[in-house]
Amino acid sequence: MDRELTRVELDELLPLYALDALDGEECEQVARYVERDTDARSEVESLREAVAVVPPADARAPSSLWNAVVNSIETPPPDVPDSGLFSPLSAARVPRRHDRRSFRLVAGAFAAAAMVAIAALGIQVTRQQDRINALAAEMHTDPMQQQVTAARASKDVHVVQLTGASGTTHAEIVMLSDGSGYLMDQRLPKLAKGSTYQLWAKVGDPASPRMVSLGVLGADPGIVAFHLSAPTIMFEVTKEAAPGSVAPTDTMVMSGTIA
Repeated sequence: MDRELTRVELDELLPLYALDALDGEECEQVARYVERDTDARSEVESLREAVAVVPPADARAPSSLWNAVVNSIETPPPDVPDSGLFSPLSAARVPRRHDRRSFRLVAGAFAAAAMVAIAALGIQVTRQQDRINALAAEMHTDPMQQQVTAARASKDVHVVQLTGASGTTHAEIVMLSDGSGYLMDQRLPKLAKGSTYQLWAKVGDPASPRMVSLGVLGADPGIVAFHLSAPTIMFEVTKEAAPGSVAPTDTMVMSGTIA
């Protein structure tokens, strides 16, 4: 090339430059233009961002996009003679000098349109992947929480609210008829170091019940699983000195009776 490109010509070549489809002096001139012109640089960056969201290699573009490409190649623009330049059968023909500007215009427009279409497809694939990731996250939540959710859906489940002296619910028991159960901490304050919560059950004959420990819960219980085979009358949570007690003290935190 023996001349400097005009601004209009440089603008027309920006889509091709964004696709790294230029070489030689044309590429050098456009590169200098992009470096010194803020608007040109912004346009190239926007086009490259669109290309960056291109979907995986195995994703198929819609057939309408390919049809649009074929039509744009087979149909010459109004200001270009039907010289065979745009015919698929004459692809090997070298464009004449006075046709190059029109060719660049069509090529640039096609490149921009193609990138927009590909970007739209990429965004759809990305959003679909986001939904898949969210579903996968739900499927891989805390296994204990999954067990509690399944227990709640059972027909033979008993839910016992554990309340404090003021009547405020601090936790609940979710228990099945086979003796498996879960304590779910809702509002228990975290204890200081050296103290622990402990879960108890009053079981046996109501006339002469006994208290059994179902587990030392720690200072911040969360969800705790247990198993109890004896007939149960009530549950109780106490505050004990770590590492727990063999019998409940008088520091009862909350309790609940099975209806």
